[in-house]
Amino acid sequence: AAAAALRRRGRMSSREVEARAASSSSSSSSSSSSSSSSSVRREGEASTSVTSRRGAGGGGGGGGDGGDTDDEMMFGLPRDVAEPLRTLLASQFILFLGVGALLPALPLYAQSIGLSSSANGLVISAPALAMLLLNLPLGQATDRFGRKPLMIGGMIVMACADVATGMSRSILALVPARVMLGVGRAGCECGDRAYLADLCARVPEKRGIIVASQSTVHAVGLVFGPLLGGRLMEAYGAPAAFFYVAVAAIGTGIGYTFLPETLREETRLAAELKASMDEGDGGLLDTLNPFTSSDNTSTTAVAAGGEGASGDAREDSLWLALLKDADQRVLLLCASANSLGFVAKLTVIPLYASSHLNASPAEVGQLFSITALLGLVTAPFAGLAADKFGKKLVVGAALGTAAAGLFFGANADTQSQLMFCIGAWGMGTAAAGPAINALAQELAPEGGEGEALTLPKSAADLVFLIGPLALGVLDDAIGTDNAGMILTSIAAATAAGSCLFLPTEGRKSQS
Repeated sequence: AAAAALRRRGRMSSREVEARAASSSSSSSSSSSSSSSSSVRREGEASTSVTSRRGAGGGGGGGGDGGDTDDEMMFGLPRDVAEPLRTLLASQFILFLGVGALLPALPLYAQSIGLSSSANGLVISAPALAMLLLNLPLGQATDRFGRKPLMIGGMIVMACADVATGMSRSILALVPARVMLGVGRAGCECGDRAYLADLCARVPEKRGIIVASQSTVHAVGLVFGPLLGGRLMEAYGAPAAFFYVAVAAIGTGIGYTFLPETLREETRLAAELKASMDEGDGGLLDTLNPFTSSDNTSTTAVAAGGEGASGDAREDSLWLALLKDADQRVLLLCASANSLGFVAKLTVIPLYASSHLNASPAEVGQLFSITALLGLVTAPFAGLAADKFGKKLVVGAALGTAAAGLFFGANADTQSQLMFCIGAWGMGTAAAGPAINALAQELAPEGGEGEALTLPKSAADLVFLIGPLALGVLDDAIGTDNAGMILTSIAAATAAGSCLFLPTEGRKSQS
């Protein structure tokens, strides 16, 4: 019996040992899990503490998310938009100081080398001819090779052209120099328009103010540039202004080298594929024809792997497809009417002021300065209004104001009346310009912005090509000095009315 009792105790002890071992293991596992959970909680609390400290440091006492958001913003824009925009506008300010210097220099220089009025008109039209021919191929090139190469290369060509202009002493030398200027302008303007469109696409709700900021910088340059140009001419003669513009173009090109490239890979691939599908041998003459290349929409679909695209699908060019769109035709009318107003500023308005109101060259220059100042004040507010109330409304109201200013200015009896009316015209054109550009960006199809934005630009260049001659012939034929101003006013009023047919939405879907 004793032995049996000892055996039972031994078995019980064994079971107790196993039970205690199991209990110990469970307790150890529980303790380990508890320790691990506690460690995770401590790490999470430490991480939260670090994030809070970062937020407090970056956001000035705010939470972590607010601090990160503040760090990524600059001037109310995302940093990846604000920083390149700042560099772009600073570079262009240098250029437009030079461009402004040419306003008083051009007529004096033409006079100094004995050019007639018709020859001077030919010189003014020469850059527009080159730009009209090259806008489309260079717009396609900026979608294939990037924005920066054309912007920088265009500035180099412009600098060479301005040096050649300053050294020219006859129309035979002057016209080729100005054609070269048009080549450079076509390249840099196609590039910088596409670059600005890329930045606006990142914050479409700020498109109007971004475009208006560029117009404001240009206006500042055009206010102070003529003062610089006048001093240079008095000190060194009229050609010095052209040499100054050449230096400004080089400075702008150097500034462009600090910009990041904004061309998207999908846009480049679509442009490459479109170029490979174009008919003809791919030579310059084939490229210059805007109506013989393949449709951009199908090309974009191919690049995106979409349906309905085939290698031998031969469609209309992007330009021809855009011209079939009623909204694009209205846009072209608005861009052309606004451009005709600038042609009038360079031709019939100064003639009306001098011949009808006996204004001196200094008084005509003052008229230009006041117009530029009003544009400087108007452009930012127009950009804000475009973002808040819509581009359609701003374009229509601005062109209507410009039309009224020119119409009443054409009937002004005193210089003060003319200054008031042309001031109203200046405010209208300053407001219309950035709104038209922003509207063109919104209506441009996805993946073909660089090429599409050359269409309204080409319409404006065509107006600059034929406008001076047309307005001058009209004044001569009718025998008055205000017929050209009235015609320009009618064109602006017609364009303003056409804005009623524009869509109220932003970028339309392209299919």
